[in-house]
Amino acid sequence: MSEAETAEAMKPADTQGARIVFAGGCPRSGLTLLRRMLSPHSKIECGPDTGLPPSIAMQWQAFASQLGDLHARDFDLQAEDMRRAMAELLTGLFDTPLSRFPDHVLIEKTALNVAVFEQLGRLLPEARFIHVVRDGRDVATSLMERDWKDANGTPFPHVSRPDAALKYWSDLVTIGLKAERALPGRVLRVPYEELVRRPKATLTAVCEFLDLDYERTLVHFAGYPIELKGLERDSLPLINKPLTQRRVGSGVDLDALVAPQTRQLLDMLGYGEPETPAERRKRLRKTIRR
Repeated sequence: MSEAETAEAMKPADTQGARIVFAGGCPRSGLTLLRRMLSPHSKIECGPDTGLPPSIAMQWQAFASQLGDLHARDFDLQAEDMRRAMAELLTGLFDTPLSRFPDHVLIEKTALNVAVFEQLGRLLPEARFIHVVRDGRDVATSLMERDWKDANGTPFPHVSRPDAALKYWSDLVTIGLKAERALPGRVLRVPYEELVRRPKATLTAVCEFLDLDYERTLVHFAGYPIELKGLERDSLPLINKPLTQRRVGSGVDLDALVAPQTRQLLDMLGYGEPETPAERRKRLRKTIRR
């Protein structure tokens, strides 16, 4: 082993997560669009979903809650020892891009990260988070267009029934909002609607949150090559075309199915009553005239 390889192997592992950002949100809320728009940035590494952070965070939580006393009593492993070990496991997944580009920020965008933002925040005390939200009715409409099935080939309820899709959105967004309160200053909420209506202002806010300068290439993302993997391909071909507001308000027909608790959540996020097609055309005409 060369001196350089030895030095690299002995380098302390990152157990704080200062350059790692976990993006998450209910599936079909715009995470792949966010990745598509941020990918041209010269100092952002935003890869496809790995699916691993939620599993590692939940495993660490299970260790801490079920085996914590045994670790300390029988193996002299204190809680901080276990946190560091699991943190090293998690950050080790991203060691190659972080080592290769020491001034870059890495964004991991598994949708269900949102379910474990709080746990990830404790596991990596300096990590940051992006919570992507979208009108739950539009999300439910998009979910109903998916063909996602379990291991037995049975479609999941949240892609089979509108009421289940709306509850799925409500449950995940509620968890995400709870994490926003639990991790003050470390979670940025990004509405899908703002990404498509005000892309430059929204991406500027994202860059500021990441302590990076805004770059003009971000709004010209459609010409930037990117490889989509797994469920990201569900966003084709629209994801490789210029921005459109066509999907905003697509779930208007589901409004009658919204439960009171979900309605309250929609109102709190500023979605309120859905626009009718005529109202949307009027708003867009006003936008074009500005």
